[in-house]
Amino acid sequence: MEADRFDEIQQARRGFDEVVAEIRQVPGHEDFLSEPALADILNAADDHPLCYLTAADSDGAALIVRDGDVIPVVLPMLSATSTRERVESHLRHYRAFRRDPLSLPSWTSDVDDTTQWLWEAVMAPVLSLCPATEMTIITGGLLGLLPLHAAWFPDSAAVTGRRYALDDVVISYVPNARSLTVARGRAQQSTMDTVLAVADPLPRRKELDPLHSAIHEVNAACDGYTSVLLSGSAATASNVRSHLSTADILHFACHGIADLDVPANSHLVLAGDDRLTLRDLLGMDLRARLAVLSACETSMAGTDLPDEALGLPTGLLHAGVAGVVASLWAVNDLSSAILMTEFYRRWYRSDSSPARALRDAQQWLRDSTNAEKVHAAEQLPAEVRDHFLDMLLFREPDDRDEAAIPVWAAFEHIGV
Repeated sequence: MEADRFDEIQQARRGFDEVVAEIRQVPGHEDFLSEPALADILNAADDHPLCYLTAADSDGAALIVRDGDVIPVVLPMLSATSTRERVESHLRHYRAFRRDPLSLPSWTSDVDDTTQWLWEAVMAPVLSLCPATEMTIITGGLLGLLPLHAAWFPDSAAVTGRRYALDDVVISYVPNARSLTVARGRAQQSTMDTVLAVADPLPRRKELDPLHSAIHEVNAACDGYTSVLLSGSAATASNVRSHLSTADILHFACHGIADLDVPANSHLVLAGDDRLTLRDLLGMDLRARLAVLSACETSMAGTDLPDEALGLPTGLLHAGVAGVVASLWAVNDLSSAILMTEFYRRWYRSDSSPARALRDAQQWLRDSTNAEKVHAAEQLPAEVRDHFLDMLLFREPDDRDEAAIPVWAAFEHIGV
């Protein structure tokens, strides 16, 4: 390893350790990111299987915990080298797309190749030995930057010609077993009375695009609930902070910035120069049942510390939120608003968990034709309906414009 690269990693490790030490000084967070005991792991797998995934120098491995047993699964294709190559390719194509949107086809092709590899290397052997309707996954290292729920294989019977892992199992992610147990307890104690919604804060930095659909998706989040809506210039850090600790549902429809080198600096962009960072969240005491980060890159963890997963969802879980919905990459404004509207419809009007409601909404977004989306939009309240119809009516009715993985698969559920 080159000396300067080693120095960078050592510096990142020191910075990470300093942040963790700060967090462990906060009452209730003394065990932050500490190793769980076997009892913690078995307890976490009480509701449904818990799957640890890790790449190694030769073979990778999965450890599936269910019904008091631990099932080891050797994953020969999941070497540390192959995983790093896949992640490096994924990030290289993604960053090229972020610089030049015309390179979207190249990134989409790379995502297709990577997720097909994820099926062969990881999800096929895991699901063959552990068929389940729901599963929680703990990823080790860089694997957490890839969408395991979008792993796929060809299937001529499916409308898209593919069958994805999430078609067989509802998948959630957690940073460790202890955080899952804590989140489950918080979910059982939580209420569903109030919503804090943040929509397209202004003024925004000049390099950030306006989010025309944001206000409409937060209306879906607030539907039927006592709510505080902060949009435009009202979405300041002080206003957001003043309501965070009292809301049961947190919905952010704004821009997000992931700092892969210093994850504690990853943040949600608020009005003007204000921001809500991971470091800010780790010092808070929240009670929310769910936080939805409908923003770019909100689930991306750092890359310089491959044995840790530290990102905005981790901060929210340790601040007291039971579950988080966040994105692995940049998301389209309109497609995300349609997805979130469908997510809330399914979650609010059924007994579904957030994880299942998200999975079902992603399947619908992926598989429905443009005409079917128009029909669904016609059932919405007038203001939201008109906005969506203005965007959808010019599309080819029989096409499926959201069928590509980068469009529908960015969001994942973390926690409970």
